[in-house]
Amino acid sequence: MNADTKKTTSKKTAPKKTSEPESFEGALTRLEEVNEKLEQGEPTLEEAIDLYTEGMKLAKFCRDRLGRAEKQIKILLEKNGAMVEADFEEND
Repeated sequence: MNADTKKTTSKKTAPKKTSEPESFEGALTRLEEVNEKLEQGEPTLEEAIDLYTEGMKLAKFCRDRLGRAEKQIKILLEKNGAMVEADFEEND
């Protein structure tokens, strides 16, 4: 088979493997990029599905990180002149 008879159709590239983001901020930035691409309406159906899937994974990562952070948050309350830690949810 010579170079002239090789298939010249567009090659389907393997979807980007999305590793876990390094930070909440990085995930949020990427999620915003994915959202913008989807809102523009320009991706093909396959690209849109891949972007949507990536976005859902990023959203879950962000939710999980926020949940962990919320559990770690303590509010210092002053009671009887002493600083006391209380869970974040107790002060809603």
